[in-house]
Amino acid sequence: MRGALYGSLVIVYLFLGGAAAGALFVMSAWSFAFRRSENPARLLTAFESLRRRTYTVGFLLLAFAMICLLGDLGNPGRALMVFFLPHPTVITFGAYTLAIEALLAALLLAASLPNSPLALRRRWLDIVEALCCIGALATMAYTGIFLFQGSIPFWNHWSIIVLFVFSSLSSGVSVVLLIDWFTQGQSLLLRATKPLQICHVACLAAEVVFLTLFVNAAFRNPLADASLNLLMEPEMLAIAGVGVIGMGIALPITLETYSITRKECRAIPVSDFICLLGGLCLRYCLITCGVH
Repeated sequence: MRGALYGSLVIVYLFLGGAAAGALFVMSAWSFAFRRSENPARLLTAFESLRRRTYTVGFLLLAFAMICLLGDLGNPGRALMVFFLPHPTVITFGAYTLAIEALLAALLLAASLPNSPLALRRRWLDIVEALCCIGALATMAYTGIFLFQGSIPFWNHWSIIVLFVFSSLSSGVSVVLLIDWFTQGQSLLLRATKPLQICHVACLAAEVVFLTLFVNAAFRNPLADASLNLLMEPEMLAIAGVGVIGMGIALPITLETYSITRKECRAIPVSDFICLLGGLCLRYCLITCGVH
């Protein structure tokens, strides 16, 4: 029964929802700061292009995450009841945070289009992007709360919420940097992403701290022994070691740190791609071992 409640759709839903919210948070916060600095016209043009593309990708990822959530609910009528006959449940909170964040992303996307009739003045744009940051934080936290409230011993520690927030932020930075690379190539913005890379390293370091806290709490909880036994099996341990630790944390930190110390533009964004795979592996391991 537990496996039915936490299947593959939930893994995809938590990963995409977190990554999308992380990307929207990063883009909104960066946009807020970018408008308060002096930049040449070419850089402004490149940034507006990146902004528009990131809001597009963020909205699409959120929409797909919502489809996964609705698919996991199974019954379309039940899905509609979540919105029209809401009850104070975690599922309701998650559905509303996703929907509100998707609406804010759509509004910011529409406002960023050239000659858009929905173009926002700076003050209103600041307000909407601030709301987008708040909604993104709520969405990222929800991806951890969803598991924390599941009455499963392996997840029964508050650190899983903070772990998922920093994992989502890390994935969000990677999404933004990948969009910048693949849509603009060797543009001026690649030189302007150094602070973003530093933030990425900080997020990964925080992820190490809270992953350590979570694993330590699990080993101290005798009710989580069944989940830990599954985690220690060779196949799952390989996914955890190579996927979560190696691809999700160690390699991105190493490659990002090396890139930060170099004066030239970033080469190929390998660290961002493998970081996303590592984030997916993290959710796969936690959910699969939790429902065992």
